[in-house]
Amino acid sequence: MSSRIKSYLGAAFAGGLLLAAGCGRATEGPEPVNVLLISIDSLRADHLGCYGYGRETTPEIDRLAGEGTVFLNHISTTSWTLPAHISLFTGMEISAHGVSTDGFSLHPAVPALAEVLKEAGYRTAAFCTSPYMNPAFGFDRGFEVYHNTDFEREDFVDTILPSEEERDRVHRETTSPRIAELAEEWLEENASEPFFLFLHFWDPHYDYDPPPPYDRLFNPGYEGDIDGRNYIHNDRVHPGMDPEDLEQIIALYDGEIAFTDKHLGMVFNKLKELGVYDRTLIVVTSDHGQEFFEHGNKGHRLTLYEEVIRVPLVVRLPEGERKVDLIETPAGIIDIAPTILDRLGIPAPASVQGISLLPLLAGEAPAEERFLLAELAPALYALRGDGVKLLHNAAADQTVALDLVTDPAETHRGEITSGPLFDRLKKEFESRLRRNRELAEEIRGGAAGEEIRFQQREIERLRALGYL
Repeated sequence: MSSRIKSYLGAAFAGGLLLAAGCGRATEGPEPVNVLLISIDSLRADHLGCYGYGRETTPEIDRLAGEGTVFLNHISTTSWTLPAHISLFTGMEISAHGVSTDGFSLHPAVPALAEVLKEAGYRTAAFCTSPYMNPAFGFDRGFEVYHNTDFEREDFVDTILPSEEERDRVHRETTSPRIAELAEEWLEENASEPFFLFLHFWDPHYDYDPPPPYDRLFNPGYEGDIDGRNYIHNDRVHPGMDPEDLEQIIALYDGEIAFTDKHLGMVFNKLKELGVYDRTLIVVTSDHGQEFFEHGNKGHRLTLYEEVIRVPLVVRLPEGERKVDLIETPAGIIDIAPTILDRLGIPAPASVQGISLLPLLAGEAPAEERFLLAELAPALYALRGDGVKLLHNAAADQTVALDLVTDPAETHRGEITSGPLFDRLKKEFESRLRRNRELAEEIRGGAAGEEIRFQQREIERLRALGYL
């Protein structure tokens, strides 16, 4: 483990209070525990300081990490926004919850985290941005307030994206200040009661056009003419581009991260100002990462390599609770909802496939080997274990295993196609898919959720924005 990672993480709280049942329950303390869940779109783990990145992109998250725990091998269920966030809210893998493509919403028989918390008496609110965080997909279930800043545009039409002439503005729009503002206003009115607040920050998603001084923060000497606008459709951004120009693109991405991080700090400060920071469970994560030609691609929703499925997870338990600084055991985005519910003493729905991470947070050894499933419809799958990954392409009927210890860049040199390890991974993968089919039948009768009907004009807009 690098010394740089350790330098961002403070020592465990001196004299930390060991509460009963691992980390305690909301009902055991004098005051209930609140929950702040933050998802930062397109944020890959290796671009945060607390994960060892060389640039100071995330001082606020790093500070939070110094008070909490960093999960070094945290895996999403896919490499794009919609199904990943459905997994976040349901604790389910994609082939189990069924939202694998653009056209369908969450089935009503599948419980969502906000519904469970609202039923338990929590005030619930969500503030987000992004076409795929539209309530039409079922994201608003259980939230008393669900506000997507896209709604604030006069040209917004429910369930579809803006017109083609607006596409550049959609991806260049700066929204972190608005999300922070909405969060602060809601907290001012509701922090006196137990709350669950979900925030989705969009700015690190392409296009990369951070406001000054973040546009020159990480590459001030650049003298070229490349920028991060129209990123997906810019033919000048390609695998063979000048390395200095690619470095500028990455610097702009990092600028977006730093700009977003600043606004997370504003929300954290508001919690402190209101006197509820120390009794708030804070979770910071992402839906997916971003490719910068590590495997020949730009963007996301193309592969299931580490740069797009290994995402940050920073958990800060309420003040005074025992914790560990770093956890290397693989964990998944499906573990976040059951961890929150376990900390609050609320039973998780039977549909949840993830596990509570509280035992790991309390310093216990993992009960068993963990494997995390990632899926990308219609044909790509990955099974991520501790230092190993199985990749399956159903269309090509190809399955290989990669040793992430000897080949962390996933070059496929020395890929494994036979032997005991390969057989064990393949067996686990096939068993996981079979269990997901069984759970899908049990919970939702194998049926999809309500269809989201995009007209041809809207489909063309999705394609123009690089989503299809």
